[in-house]
Amino acid sequence: MYPPKFGYVIPDSLDEALEFLEKNEDARPLAGGYSLIPMLKLRLIRPSYIVELRRLNDLHYIKSDDKTLYLGALATHNEIATDQKVKKSVPVVSAVSSVIADPQIRNMGTIGGELAQADPVTDHPASLLVTEAKVKIKSKGNERIVPFEGFQKDIYTTDLKTGELIVEVQVPILKGYTYSYKRMEDTAAVAVLLRKEGEVIKDVRIAASLIGPVGTRLREAEKVLMDSKGDSKSIEEASKKAMESVNPIPSPRASAEYKKKLVGVYTKRALLEAMGGKQ
Repeated sequence: MYPPKFGYVIPDSLDEALEFLEKNEDARPLAGGYSLIPMLKLRLIRPSYIVELRRLNDLHYIKSDDKTLYLGALATHNEIATDQKVKKSVPVVSAVSSVIADPQIRNMGTIGGELAQADPVTDHPASLLVTEAKVKIKSKGNERIVPFEGFQKDIYTTDLKTGELIVEVQVPILKGYTYSYKRMEDTAAVAVLLRKEGEVIKDVRIAASLIGPVGTRLREAEKVLMDSKGDSKSIEEASKKAMESVNPIPSPRASAEYKKKLVGVYTKRALLEAMGGKQ
């Protein structure tokens, strides 16, 4: 199916893009387009204008300081997966980027586009929830930074207001943590970050994605493991809590009940791998 007619705008600067988006409420920004373009072809959306962002080099970068990794909104999944700064400072984000979809999508899709589109079948929510990342949002004359947790409200629904764009994702650099990411394509995924002091777990973060409208932090499962040694009984109980904490939606690939069971299985596998010291 062909998309409906629309105007195509190529701004010369971020300010120009923001000004146009503010004046045209039904305009849609285009970054990589791997989710937006299929929606256009299926006529699920009918914007009057598409605003191309890919030429805005101000949004295309990966950099870091001692405490934070900064991902420009136009950094592609492949760039994030292969960048040595990301691999060294926040390896769970690199690992997740490396398994997104296929090489074509990884080379076109962007971190900002993925988060702004809020497609429920995306990987990064789990990694950004466990790292407690933040999203930098800009509009004409205003700028704000919000936690990623809570930014995505529902399927294709975010905290973005008319005229706003994601310009950067800020990921804290967490030293001394091990990680794991387990997934079944487009069905269920679990990310784990874990820090031990001696044999005792002093911090653990668990999150699921791909199972419902938005990613979910599994705090009830985390509570089971805090200040424990991560023995088999604790891991089994945490996996059970994880499964009980989610409310998946069915998909053509899997029923809600199957997704729920996968969360329990992947929580257990991810915890065991993280306990083994993957860094």
